[in-house]
Amino acid sequence: MRNRKRSLRLLSVLLVLGISLYAATVLPITGWFDRLEPRTPGQCVRLAGPIGAEDFAIDWDKRRAYISSADRRAVEQGQRPGGDIYLLDFSGNAPKLTPLNVWRDDGFFPHGLDLIAGWDGSRHLFAVNHGADGRDHSVEVFETNEDGSLRHARTINSSAFTSPNDIAAVSPEQFYLTNDPFDAPALDRALSYLGLPTGNVVYYDGSAARPAAERLRFANGISRSPDGQWLLVSESFGRTITLFQRNPFTGQLVKQHIIDVPMAPDNLFVHPDGTTVVAGHPRPLAFLSYVKDPANRRSPSLVMQLDPKALPFPAPARRGLPLPYMNDGSQFSAASVGFFDQQNRLFVGSVYERGILMCEPQN
Repeated sequence: MRNRKRSLRLLSVLLVLGISLYAATVLPITGWFDRLEPRTPGQCVRLAGPIGAEDFAIDWDKRRAYISSADRRAVEQGQRPGGDIYLLDFSGNAPKLTPLNVWRDDGFFPHGLDLIAGWDGSRHLFAVNHGADGRDHSVEVFETNEDGSLRHARTINSSAFTSPNDIAAVSPEQFYLTNDPFDAPALDRALSYLGLPTGNVVYYDGSAARPAAERLRFANGISRSPDGQWLLVSESFGRTITLFQRNPFTGQLVKQHIIDVPMAPDNLFVHPDGTTVVAGHPRPLAFLSYVKDPANRRSPSLVMQLDPKALPFPAPARRGLPLPYMNDGSQFSAASVGFFDQQNRLFVGSVYERGILMCEPQN
């Protein structure tokens, strides 16, 4: 009897220690201990257009952006509304949004995007596609026309695309892709939600895909440096941006540095001068609550610039940059991506909201 009581006490102590350790590890990433200080950089308006503008791909020379659009809430309710890509022309004082009607059927469900120019001046848009059922994963490659419209070039499939989220092209034939936990095998998904590093980045070399970096805590957004030597990856459950040095010959990634951020980071943009902007969710549990009941709940949004001194490539601090943007979600919930244009206007997309937010800096 005594031995049994001792065993029960020991089990109780271990259980308490386990719960305490888990709480100490997981609770900080919820953001509930962080103070939210709303900040709106200038006058912000919502531009009508895409639903669920989750990611952007920028053609800096043409001063236009491609926007991934998908009604995720409708899909979660069993509907199949299909998705599209929008074109944002920000070359003038009045930005214009135009649907491109790309594969307007229930077989196109775009997610992460990236654009890269070839040596001959051609431009290729890469789009993660989840297909009609949300699990038929592929990468669709489009060639851009002079007017910004798209023509489909090819489809790339691989068993390595287990749950693709975002994409970073390094040539018209090669790219890196992050796998998040949503469609991962059941065990990996469960371990990921416990905060364990089960995500990865895969490299497609033009003919096949293979892992390039492992053990990431919810691999999310990915972007390349202006010189192509570095890749930045958002780890949402780690509240970090991880910097990898890229081997241009093998494609392998070597982790070099980690930057802490006060949110669960989503997508990030490295501008041509190296300025890096990241958007995300300062309170992930509020985001999950908002997804379940968007009519009555909100998810705070944060868009910020990474400290240039923390980056291994030239990234001067930009004067007048309208950042950070912080909102409790009442103006714009669940921000997932942001960038600024030549006029320092900030454009923000969201996982679920309708339209995109544009903030113009005050004089």
